Amino acid sequence: MDARIVNALLSAVVSTFTQVVHQKPIMEKPKVVKEITPKFEIITVIGFVGDLEGNVIYSFAEETAFKIISEMMGMPYNQLDELALSALGELGNMTTGALAINLEKVGIKVDLTPPTVVTGKDIKVSVDGIILNFPVDLFNQDDVELNLVLKK
Repeated sequence: MDARIVNALLSAVVSTFTQVVHQKPIMEKPKVVKEITPKFEIITVIGFVGDLEGNVIYSFAEETAFKIISEMMGMPYNQLDELALSALGELGNMTTGALAINLEKVGIKVDLTPPTVVTGKDIKVSVDGIILNFPVDLFNQDDVELNLVLKK
């Protein structure tokens, strides 16, 4: 995988999460995986097309999702309703938008698809391509999971 792409993603996640939720994430060392079975039940998926095609898939622990939503709303929030799901979609949108800007700086142009947020147990995401899995420590150790999929 091209280091410019990985560095663009790392920079996007750290800068966006730090600005939006006022917490600097720690990105663990990525690993290549063969399939995506999200670790947590709250998932945001954003696709991108252009010079690269693929997806960024965010998976949040429920407690972490509520902390993120509360930070974004500026008040305590503890229900997973449409407003909460919209906030998580917007965080994914902002982060993946920052990725697109970072990629453009290195000559790679992509356009984003609207975010899709899903919840549920035993979700499996079917993708074709190279998958890099990044455990992320945000409020607690390994409470966010991020997958970058680059289609072949």
